[in-house]
Amino acid sequence: MPVCPGSAMNKRPVSYLQTDKRWKDKPYQVKGETATVGDSGCGPSCAAMLIETITGRTFTPEEACAWSVAHGYKAKGQGTYYSYFAPQFAAFGIKCWQLSWTNVYHNPGSPIHDQALEYLKQGYYLIALMKKGLWTGGGHFVVVWWADNKIRINDPASTKDKRLNGDPATFRNEATYYWVIDARAYNGATNKEDDDMDQDKFNKMFTTAMQQYRQELRDNDSGEWSRAARQFAIDQGIFAGSGTAADGQPNFMWEDFLTREQCAQVLYRFAQKFGLA
Repeated sequence: MPVCPGSAMNKRPVSYLQTDKRWKDKPYQVKGETATVGDSGCGPSCAAMLIETITGRTFTPEEACAWSVAHGYKAKGQGTYYSYFAPQFAAFGIKCWQLSWTNVYHNPGSPIHDQALEYLKQGYYLIALMKKGLWTGGGHFVVVWWADNKIRINDPASTKDKRLNGDPATFRNEATYYWVIDARAYNGATNKEDDDMDQDKFNKMFTTAMQQYRQELRDNDSGEWSRAARQFAIDQGIFAGSGTAADGQPNFMWEDFLTREQCAQVLYRFAQKFGLA
């Protein structure tokens, strides 16, 4: 895989295993479950690797799991909430964000994989959520880095070569979401665009990024928890949708933003429906 001109090589991150005997049997659980670091702590273990790498401060999977539980990011009966990573890194002064909310599992041609690769080449680290395949039978977080023109992986649950230096095509087919961790200063990387950045350039970049982000939200993806409320809003004509989705169904854009103007319209429709206006 060729490297782009001026790209950076990541320094090898600290490697931790969630199955290390020092903490594998330590609890990573909330009330009503008996989960441990060893069976559910892949997410915090990935964060621990990169936080210790970038800061030079010892920060183990056990400590990261304790932070996750203390701050409400352990999901009962599962692993770690996706919202864990940004605040965990922020607690150490490190910028982290989810690259996209678009699920790219079994979509190896998605441009999101290319965006993730470019971040690696610029000196960032990644955490990737893998789904069923080579790395996991369900869901599993891994650290991704870049060296010698190749994608490298720190897998908190394995030291097998096929999982640390896996085939890129297989990886792209099984990766689902990415989190980007800004380690450019640590890796000695610079970004020329940042050097001559001004307010106008930033505004244009931000506008483009927001347009792309909102476009990703404009579909019918939504959580099971809101099913009854969504159906009520549809049945009562409070939400009418905008155009049609790819499957021909009305597109309600459930995850898109709601402006104050739109909120007023929703409330007005509700009031009209029930004789309040």
